[in-house]
Amino acid sequence: MKKHISAFLLLVLCVPLFASFAGATAVPSPAKVSASIGELRADQLMFGYVDPSGKQILGLTGNPEKIHPAPKTLTSVLYASGKAFRVAYVKHQKASSKSSYRQSAANFKFDEGELFKLSSPGSKLKSDASVLLQTATAFQGHSFLTFQSEQKGKFNAKTVKAIEKAKNRKVATQGLIATTTNGVQIGIVKFVQGSGKPLASLVLVDRGSMVFQDFVGSNDPYSTWRVDDGGEMGPELFHLIFASSSKAGYALGVEWYGAEGTNLSVIQQKGTKFRVVTEAGRYQAPL
Repeated sequence: MKKHISAFLLLVLCVPLFASFAGATAVPSPAKVSASIGELRADQLMFGYVDPSGKQILGLTGNPEKIHPAPKTLTSVLYASGKAFRVAYVKHQKASSKSSYRQSAANFKFDEGELFKLSSPGSKLKSDASVLLQTATAFQGHSFLTFQSEQKGKFNAKTVKAIEKAKNRKVATQGLIATTTNGVQIGIVKFVQGSGKPLASLVLVDRGSMVFQDFVGSNDPYSTWRVDDGGEMGPELFHLIFASSSKAGYALGVEWYGAEGTNLSVIQQKGTKFRVVTEAGRYQAPL
């Protein structure tokens, strides 16, 4: 059991890798607008996951030293970009002695977290899905971007050359995670290692401007970026919960799958980088 708990802590500690997008020019710099307009806050957002019935959600509080919202202030759940169901707070659910210490639908009733129920008539979510609970004003000033998940699409040759020039490294593999209806592309790129450490980047491309989130790996071929990843980094490991834009910049809800669980982050542009607004981890290693 100690091994499982340690692995979960390691999983959660991996989440801050979502920290530094850079260079988008299509969205005004936050320095030129009021800091409060469209700025996402940790005390208005909480990740959670869905029970087997699709009608209950367990909010993940994670590290108690980090900022978390008061559960009663969370009034809806974001289940797709711009689409939400209303929720009602039920109670704080304590961990059961029967818990497997997994944040999964199978262990839902035994896990610890903040319990919510869907209150929209006839509403139902996909069992075991990762979702984002929010206050009524959390996304004030935001426009949600509709997107198509594309795990078989690729950046075109011109974009690849621009990425290689920007990072001064050759691209080894690359693929799209999603493309929005207004043409913004979000993908993952793995670079040829050379003499440095392994490098991969989540890249957002908007009309020629590029935004990077770098992942610097270790030289362990079996656990390069995540535990037991085998050195692989591809679009099939990522899922967008939402994408939005505001006067404060782009914002993304990112789910990153790994061998032992899922990392969850909300990140928002701040100048030429992205800051982590809130984050959580779901430990889901096989029993």
